[in-house]
Amino acid sequence: MTDPTQGGLPGQPPQGAPMPPQGSPTPPPGAPTPPTGAPHPGPPSPYPAAGGSDPGRPGSRAWVEQRYGRTAGFGDRILPGIIDSLLGMAAAFIPVILGIVCIVAGMPDTYDCGVYYTRTCEVPGSGSGGLVGLGILLIFLSFLAAIAMAAWNRVWRVTKTGQSIGKKVTGLKVIDAESGKHPQLGPAALRELVHQVAGIISWIWMLVDDDDRTLADIVGKTHVVHVGKD
Repeated sequence: MTDPTQGGLPGQPPQGAPMPPQGSPTPPPGAPTPPTGAPHPGPPSPYPAAGGSDPGRPGSRAWVEQRYGRTAGFGDRILPGIIDSLLGMAAAFIPVILGIVCIVAGMPDTYDCGVYYTRTCEVPGSGSGGLVGLGILLIFLSFLAAIAMAAWNRVWRVTKTGQSIGKKVTGLKVIDAESGKHPQLGPAALRELVHQVAGIISWIWMLVDDDDRTLADIVGKTHVVHVGKD
């Protein structure tokens, strides 16, 4: 006769023992029991890892879009790049024009001379070496003006607002790829330096990068996202 204190039918738990919850599979004999409070995997990420971008990797395109908004693609960044480039050219334009005018005005007058007038001679007392020197200086300053504009617009403004003038007009913003904050001065300056040195190569890199970043973005650890126009 079966002892009721030792269990019922074969395969049944002893009387008084807790029953497993309905719907939970009974582990086979000898299987290890998971520890109490063990973490369970959470729900899958709602963002599809399209294009190879890993949503679990900090700084990736998918990771950034989950937290800070839609990232800017190659086409989105053409217009702001043109606007910022034109601003740099405009800053250099006036010194260049003034420099050319000074050089032309400072050149001495000439006349044909020599046997059969085959030579060109300068008119004594004409021309101004000072004007020519000033013109050369102004042309040199035009390069400094372009650099100063890029430093103010593409570095200083980015560290303060995340936006150059071109990006502000088109509703884009540069952010730190991990924190989402404005880039610090060092990374922003390094980003612009790579942009100036690598040029078009930095932009073309976006076409092969899974995270849609330029070489300058990768070095500066930044992303460009849509924030809307003011």
